[in-house]
Amino acid sequence: INIVYGQGSVVVPHIMASGKVNVLALIGTSEVADGLKKAHPKTNRLRAVLGLEAKNAAIILPDADIELTVRECLAGSLSFNGQRCTALKMILVHQSIAEQFLRRFSDELAKLKMGMPWEKGVMITPLPEMGKVAYMNECIEDAVAKGAKVLNAGGGTSVETMFYPAVLFPVTEGMKLYREEQFGPVVPVAPFEDLEEALQYVITSDHGQQVSVFGKDPDLIARLVDPLVNQVGRVNI
Repeated sequence: INIVYGQGSVVVPHIMASGKVNVLALIGTSEVADGLKKAHPKTNRLRAVLGLEAKNAAIILPDADIELTVRECLAGSLSFNGQRCTALKMILVHQSIAEQFLRRFSDELAKLKMGMPWEKGVMITPLPEMGKVAYMNECIEDAVAKGAKVLNAGGGTSVETMFYPAVLFPVTEGMKLYREEQFGPVVPVAPFEDLEEALQYVITSDHGQQVSVFGKDPDLIARLVDPLVNQVGRVNI
């Protein structure tokens, strides 16, 4: 193992340009990954193991177990402040249960403890990037200006880098939160009536990491899983 000190954007391109790197392993953005691969003189021989940005969706079917779904979506969207590439970044809920789901989700969110990472039972901690709160606010303001509402009490309140999670509904095409990866404690929720609407969201996404399906009817789930396995690397049921 060799540790090279310096700013990544300055040091790493030179290392790649040497042609002596056989495998590039990177957790970051696709823009950075593309740039680093192009810096290598033998691009087609370079092996890449990449964990890039994602906009993983949860698809909540009308027969989903609400309590289980709320519990899983809360952890999926807000554990580690939502700053995981595998986090749930978009929740698609069937219109028939949207109100019930959102009420229970907001109730459970209100119980989450805020504080410092080393305090016992803390779920929401300060964000590690100085500019992240401004971006979260930008996403919320954009969504609200285009018709969404912050549903939970205090959602979006911040002090320095401590940001209280915000649940936004309904999030629609054209809002930043609909397609952009927020990578933070903002939970966009969109309603759907027809399964095809939920499928099209995943099919037209810029990313294809994974999707989570919540429901009880195996036939209904199968109708989703068959096309989804051709769109994402992992389907969670």
